Amino acid sequence: MGYKKYLDKAILLVTGAFVFLLPLDRNMLSPLIGLMVVLGVMQFKRINFLENVKLYKHYYVFIVLFLIWQITSLFWSEDISRGLKSIEHRAFFIIAPLIFLLYKKWPKERLIKIFIISNFLICIFCFGNLVYFFIDKKMYFINKTINEGINFYTFRYFTYHSGANFISFGVHRLYFSFSVLTSLLFLFFFSNAISHKFLKYVFGIIFIVVIFLIQSKIAIILLLIILTYITFIAFKNNKGKKRTVILTSFILVMGLGFYLSYIRFNQSIQQIEKIEEQTNGSLVERFQYSRCSLELIQEAPFFGYGVGDIDDKIKDKLLKYNYNYLIERGVFDPHNEFLKAYIGSGIIGFILFLSIFIALFYIAYKKKSEVLLFYIAFIFLICLIEPFLSRQAGILPSLFMIGLLIQETKKPETL
Repeated sequence: MGYKKYLDKAILLVTGAFVFLLPLDRNMLSPLIGLMVVLGVMQFKRINFLENVKLYKHYYVFIVLFLIWQITSLFWSEDISRGLKSIEHRAFFIIAPLIFLLYKKWPKERLIKIFIISNFLICIFCFGNLVYFFIDKKMYFINKTINEGINFYTFRYFTYHSGANFISFGVHRLYFSFSVLTSLLFLFFFSNAISHKFLKYVFGIIFIVVIFLIQSKIAIILLLIILTYITFIAFKNNKGKKRTVILTSFILVMGLGFYLSYIRFNQSIQQIEKIEEQTNGSLVERFQYSRCSLELIQEAPFFGYGVGDIDDKIKDKLLKYNYNYLIERGVFDPHNEFLKAYIGSGIIGFILFLSIFIALFYIAYKKKSEVLLFYIAFIFLICLIEPFLSRQAGILPSLFMIGLLIQETKKPETL
């Protein structure tokens, strides 16, 4: 009994540290994953393993098959070393199923709480770093604001520079935005995560402001989806003056979001007119990457080019169309996980990758888990414009959190 008690404490300590560090994408995550596997083996019981196989089989079967097929594609890849590196990045595709099959039960509520608090503390730290940045680099802006007062463009200027300088560690703005967005999602669906009502609202407001400040366009769109749903639920569950307050708050937040994000989204709107020109801009660039990717798929529709040759084939197409600025940048990725799966491993790889999401949506539907449905849908949408599940910053939180959410046996309480 004493052994089990200490083992449970060790599991909470290691998994808690892992979840706390997830938003930071630190090198400490790899040894923590190793410890999680070791602890899982130490508490292994055959009956628990078989029960977990039943619970997770629909989820993990396609993830494992997809990784196996990608490994198989190395046989027709010319650049084996690059292919092996790509497979290495996806090692958690195998490790995640192993971890969740070994453990009888996860301290899910505690882990979700740790994750929310971690994101909140990181946001507070980044706010402090942003203040230092403006004092150190933008003192003229502060003096101008003091002398002339706050005007229509003050907060837009602040937001514009916040997008590139808010995050003070080496994580892409989209990935940290998704982490904050996930915390907001959990804050809403798991009422016991932060039990104090005032703190819950403080956390929520901070998360919303941070997403607007970071200026990741897809994250802002997903935030608006969450806020619309939260408003709908709150409006439905309340009457009279409370409904007026809810709608007013929603309109104010939407107005704030439009005001702060106007410049960023307007740039994308302007790029639509230049979508086929040889110029830069995130929307134009993604169109150009997609154009090259679709042409590659037409040329090798059955088996693809092998997981190791994706970069070289994309580069060849960029050279063909004289997208020199993309070549100089040195990023040869389709920026779409579905196209990437097709280019690397053909129609079978594409079907297996798509089947991962179909299986997850089916699980969410069967379990009637709205939080799982939202989480999967957000990952699906991000994969359409970003190699989210090719990078560990996307793979680790996605597979781990989905594993936790699948354990949900009832519909979570809402605020």
